[in-house]
Amino acid sequence: MSDLGFVAESVTTALTGLLVSDAYTSLRPRLSAILGRSRGNESIRIEDLDRLRAVGSATRRSTVHEYVQRLAASDEHLLRQLRDVLGAPESHIQLNFHGNQFRGPTQVGGIQIVNMHEVEHEPEL
Repeated sequence: MSDLGFVAESVTTALTGLLVSDAYTSLRPRLSAILGRSRGNESIRIEDLDRLRAVGSATRRSTVHEYVQRLAASDEHLLRQLRDVLGAPESHIQLNFHGNQFRGPTQVGGIQIVNMHEVEHEPEL
């Protein structure tokens, strides 16, 4: 597999996973900006990705793969930008434990909770 093939597969895997996570909401503006720069006639729009969030996993994966292959054929530079955005680590997130309570991002039942409101409370003695 060529370097471009590895990049395309990496983007497909990362984007497919992103679409089923809460992190999609925070990355959506950056993805929209990158996709908006596409020069291809069959460019991917952010609305296309939004619709994919509601479909089954097999359909989602194959459709994302098709989109990424089209992007690779029309604009390799944008594909690499997507890879960089999708592979960028999250900003530092702190997780605090106090008693039986968590403060910070947690994942329960496949849904990641990132933006929890801080609750002021007295420490237990």
